[in-house]
Amino acid sequence: MLSKLDLSNAARAVSSLDEQKAVAIDCLSRAECEECIELAEALPYRRARPVTGQSTSPVEQDFELNYEIPDTHFFWTLTRFIEQAIGPVMASHRDHKGLPEEPLQLNDLIVQRYPPGCRGITPHRDHLSYRLVVLILLLSGDGEFRVHASRETSEGIVIPFQPGQMLLMGAPGFTQDFHRPFHSVCGVSQTRRTVGLRYDARII
Repeated sequence: MLSKLDLSNAARAVSSLDEQKAVAIDCLSRAECEECIELAEALPYRRARPVTGQSTSPVEQDFELNYEIPDTHFFWTLTRFIEQAIGPVMASHRDHKGLPEEPLQLNDLIVQRYPPGCRGITPHRDHLSYRLVVLILLLSGDGEFRVHASRETSEGIVIPFQPGQMLLMGAPGFTQDFHRPFHSVCGVSQTRRTVGLRYDARII
């Protein structure tokens, strides 16, 4: 597993997050994606709430998710592999920046499925409690992952992101004054399946 993950590429990607906010790197082979797709399809899903967030800044959602992956599921094993690979890269980055030690602990796992023609999710920021870096594995499908200057900026910058790749997006604590990026997903015409891995400080 993770046969395409090159730690030197991961280190360069982490170094670029100050400016780019999000970047994707190769991670899984086609065969590994197929294996993960089978596992993802065997999970039960529920529809995301159509609208979430504050009344003054609503976020529209149109996808399916599973946020209750059993502890024994392979996706948690995969999470540990990624944590062991990316954790030292993040630690080296923090040391280089003179930041205090804060180990990457991937304790939050979500699997999402975006059916063809869905609206995806409008510009939003992840919760403040998600620390250091957010990781997203793209298993299948198309669509655009965009980073936006603000919630109201609908166009945004499209981040190249293909099946088999893992997207790294900076989160609070990445640097001393890192600002969470607004981001969205749209333009899905083929079933998009993702596995999201996060370090939620509320769980520790």
